[in-house]
This record gives sequence, C-alpha cells and structure tokens, in this order.
Amino acid sequence: MILFTLIILIIIGALSGGWLHAFAVAFDMFIQALVWDSATGVTISSRAGLAARNGKPLGSKIVNFIMGSNTHCEDAIQADIDRAKNALKILGD
Repeated sequence: MILFTLIILIIIGALSGGWLHAFAVAFDMFIQALVWDSATGVTISSRAGLAARNGKPLGSKIVNFIMGSNTHCEDAIQADIDRAKNALKILGD
C-alpha cells in the first residue's frame, strides 16, 4: 500500500508543473537513495534507464509503462543530467 501511494505521488508530481513537480523529483530521489543506498541526485526512473542500458530492461519497462511513455527512463536520465548542469552553473557563480 505504501509503495502504491508513493508511485501515485510521483506520477501526480511528474504530470504537474512548478513546485509540485520539484517536490515529486526530490521525493523520488530521497526514496531512491533510501532504498538503494545510492548516489543522491538520481531518480528511480534514471536508475531503471541505466539498468536497461546495462542489459537489465525489466525495471525500465515497468517504469515506462507506469508513466505512460516508452522513453520516460531515458528522458529521466537526461533530466537528471540537465538538473546537475544547472546546479553547477548556480554553484559556480
């Protein structure tokens, strides 16, 4: 039940804009870091996309299906890269 609720919150945030989307991305990153004890700043979708690139496509297929896009995980990888580049610009000023 908790996992279902988390998925719904992330989907609602991903489909919206502004602060709700930012909250959904931050929450997604928090859950990813908590569950997989992995690098911060990477979303669950990006992890699934990276796994697919390494020959393990199941997670990516599931996430893409839930999000309703065949390219969601690849798009998420690019969004994480863009977000990191933007942070570097802000921190470099």
